[in-house]
Amino acid sequence: MGRRFPALPNRGTFSRLPLRLLIVVPFVLQVSVAVGLTGWLSLRHGQRAVNEVASQLRATVSHHIEQEIEHLLATSHLVNQINYDAIALDQVDPGDPEALFRHFMQQSHTFTHIDSIMFGNANGEFVGHTNLGQQAHQRMQAGPALDNHIQFAEVDAATGQATRIVSSTPSWNTSARPWYRAAVQAKGPAWGEIFPYHAYPVLALSASRPVYGDDGQLIGVLGNNFFLTHISKFLREIPISEHGQAFIMERSGLLVATSNDAKSFTVVDGRPQRVYSVTSPDPRIRASARLLLNQSGGEWGSILPQQTEFWLDRERQFMQVVPLKDGYGLDWLIVVIMPEGDFMGEIEASRRNTIALCALALAGAIASGLYTSRWITRPLTAFGSASRAIAEGNLNQTIGHTGLQELEGLALAFNRMAARLESSFSDLQRSKAQVEQANVAIQQQAALFRLMAENMSDLVCLHGMDGNYLYVSPSVEWLLGYTPDDLIGLQPCSLVHPDDLDQCQASLQSPSLEALEPGPIVYRIRHCQGHYIWLETFTRPIVDATGAVVQLQTASRDVTDQVRLRRQLEHDACHDSLTGLPNRKQLQERLETALRRAHQQRQYRFALLFLDIDHFKVVNDSLGHLIGDELLMEVASRLNKVLRPSDLAVRLGGDEFIVLLEDVGHFEVAQAMAEQLLETLRQPFQLSSHQMFATVSLGLVMGDDRYQSALELIRDADTAMYRAKAGGRDGYRMFDSGMHDRAIARLTLETELRRALLNHPEEFVLYYQPIVDLQTAAVTGFEALVRWQHPQRGLIMPGEFISVAEETGLIAPLSYWLLELACRQMAAWQSIHYQAKELTVSVNLSALQLHNTGLLSRVDEILQKTGLLSASLVLEITESMLIDNIDDTIRVLNGLRQRGIALSIDDFGTGYSSLSYLYRFPINSLKIDRSFVSQMQTSSSHETIVHTIINLGRQLGFRAIAEGIETPQQVSTLKRLGCDYGQGYWFGKPQTSDAIETWLAQSSAQYRPYPVS
Repeated sequence: MGRRFPALPNRGTFSRLPLRLLIVVPFVLQVSVAVGLTGWLSLRHGQRAVNEVASQLRATVSHHIEQEIEHLLATSHLVNQINYDAIALDQVDPGDPEALFRHFMQQSHTFTHIDSIMFGNANGEFVGHTNLGQQAHQRMQAGPALDNHIQFAEVDAATGQATRIVSSTPSWNTSARPWYRAAVQAKGPAWGEIFPYHAYPVLALSASRPVYGDDGQLIGVLGNNFFLTHISKFLREIPISEHGQAFIMERSGLLVATSNDAKSFTVVDGRPQRVYSVTSPDPRIRASARLLLNQSGGEWGSILPQQTEFWLDRERQFMQVVPLKDGYGLDWLIVVIMPEGDFMGEIEASRRNTIALCALALAGAIASGLYTSRWITRPLTAFGSASRAIAEGNLNQTIGHTGLQELEGLALAFNRMAARLESSFSDLQRSKAQVEQANVAIQQQAALFRLMAENMSDLVCLHGMDGNYLYVSPSVEWLLGYTPDDLIGLQPCSLVHPDDLDQCQASLQSPSLEALEPGPIVYRIRHCQGHYIWLETFTRPIVDATGAVVQLQTASRDVTDQVRLRRQLEHDACHDSLTGLPNRKQLQERLETALRRAHQQRQYRFALLFLDIDHFKVVNDSLGHLIGDELLMEVASRLNKVLRPSDLAVRLGGDEFIVLLEDVGHFEVAQAMAEQLLETLRQPFQLSSHQMFATVSLGLVMGDDRYQSALELIRDADTAMYRAKAGGRDGYRMFDSGMHDRAIARLTLETELRRALLNHPEEFVLYYQPIVDLQTAAVTGFEALVRWQHPQRGLIMPGEFISVAEETGLIAPLSYWLLELACRQMAAWQSIHYQAKELTVSVNLSALQLHNTGLLSRVDEILQKTGLLSASLVLEITESMLIDNIDDTIRVLNGLRQRGIALSIDDFGTGYSSLSYLYRFPINSLKIDRSFVSQMQTSSSHETIVHTIINLGRQLGFRAIAEGIETPQQVSTLKRLGCDYGQGYWFGKPQTSDAIETWLAQSSAQYRPYPVS
């Protein structure tokens, strides 16, 4: 009796829905509601954050713009102040137009964004310099001397001499110029009005200041022009926001500069005409300006600093307004605008992410439901699929583990049935597969043989005993251009180059197996197009059953590239790859030959010239290595044109060349050739993109039987060349034995210096010279001065070895050793003598140390090691050390000052330093060079210079220390001029540490053991 299953209750509509749908829908609804609520809350909080960030960013950008523009504008008055000081100190004569123009031209190199510098004399004469936006240097001159015309003349950038009159305009009146009137009316520094520049369409702003004589009479007015394009360029480069912008306008509403393509002026008839902000073509500038004008009641002068917002094209715009004023009458407004859309990017991204998250959650819920329903319905689906596959002939069917107990028995029975059906057909299928596999193998073998014959890259040929072609492989078509039929029956030697014909005949016409060459032959064969290519051919005999040669088989391949490469390598081994000149190897061989001839023939003489291009590194660094290579090739070409056929020009390497003059007979012949080479190389070089001039330094040595090797000749010529460089370059020097002696002495000194630093650093000792307060005569410290106690030569002064140490880089370890020695000595004195507590020790710092990143850590290590307080240490630097890498130098100097270490500029006034940067350096004192102090009594100019340095130091907060004081008159003069400190033989010579120890033990308040009478 069959088993009956109970009927399921009727559930209405839901009973007709698919099971998968009932599982998936609840998950989708739950996840979508949760993610949507989270996204709505994040959007609300994001909008509030945008307002706060926009406010902070506007304020930051506005402040940055204000600071940078103040710095740019301050430079204009700084230039006038520097020029005013130059006139006041009699460095420039206001009545000398040539001196003024040269001074202004030098200023233009220092202050590159000042576009014009000029001086209007009270007598109506006018002179100035303009660089037309760094495009060309021009001289401006006008006044009664030119019949009240103003002339613009181009000048040579190197000499400052006028080369061409560009224009001349009548009706010039110096005193009527706006900048001149502004300075005279203000009786001090003043801004002129913004005006269109004369040379090309830009707007400019002039700064000027009057110059009065000692009697109060007006001498003239100094002025300069500053292009407003510099401000626009800065506004375009400053990061505001993605679509934010900034602009500057006067209180009159006229635009000064903008950060985008909106122009602050329009060009009418070739001249710029200013644009009002309320009529600007830029919609943001126009809308913001009108808003500000409406808020101020139509009065531009009433606009106040503010943060506000407005709507433009249905988008909210944030705006910041900041006034910009200075003490010279400047009154501008800085306006920064940022669209809300720049800050809504993250909120929009959040909205997209929320939508994506909802879609992902929905997909996850659907996938989860589908997976669950699939797990439930999979066994039933598997039964149906397997049954249909067996019906279609696919007997390999198996039902896996169902996971449901009710279907496990049915699955086992189904699998047994499928296995029996598959076993019945397996033998038939196996037999069919073996037949098909055999057919495929046969087809592959045939295709392989056909592929080898048709695509072999080598040329394979079969020859009869007479050498004629019997078979030629298809590769002959792309190798030689012939078809196989073209060569059948042809004699191969008829195509071979005449010079290689013997090899061909020997390889193809051998009567026996033993006569054939075992190795390959390389020869040239004619291509179908008429040119020759190189082939490498292997010949193999084909023998019959008796061992007799019946045919010849050859295999050939194209070796043209290999042959050319080998020949090129042979050429390159003896020639320079860039210039094509012979190289050092050929020079060595020719020199050895010339020396052997000189030893055999006493009357035979030759000359060796060593050439080095002057300042070649500047060419590579400025114009690039490609231009440098062109210059080297052109120099090589000119050398070959000048030399005789018997002479030899060699590129030694880099920018060095050597010329061998054979059989010169007399020194005068070599001298004339050297002068001819120099004159030839002085002519301008026309390179691919530049015309330039270059000179060489030349060393000359005469070769005779005194020399034993080529290396000695090259060495002496090299030595003479370096003497020519030391003598000013662009010339030659004849070698003499003294040059070699000096080079040996220099090398010996360097070797002994290295030995002393490495093994005996105690040979370097310090002498201490007191630094005295000129008002109280009290010793305030000592300067540590190095001496070398050489074991054989005795005491060596620093002038003999410091330059060698600087050239070789030994100055750095030497300076650190002396710094540690001085710090240890001062720490010892301070620990023993109470009166030494307030003393300082001054130590010179080298340029190599200052520009090394490890200076600060080494100084910290030395102070910690010696126990010296940082306040007791003074580091002295020279002016020339400050002009390289100014920003990095300032960072290092600030690091030293933060540690409490005092800094002093040594030999001030003898080097080069820019006053525009001097105030930025954290310096404590300036040391006036002894060359100024020693001539104060005999030269009023030197006394004026000393007074100027003292006043400059006082205005910048620096103390002044005079060096080289030797007389009481110098002391009196320096005290009268207000100098703070002094040192020199009048107070004391440099003394050993033992002598200073004795003085400290005496507790004397003044130190002058060796006064100068």
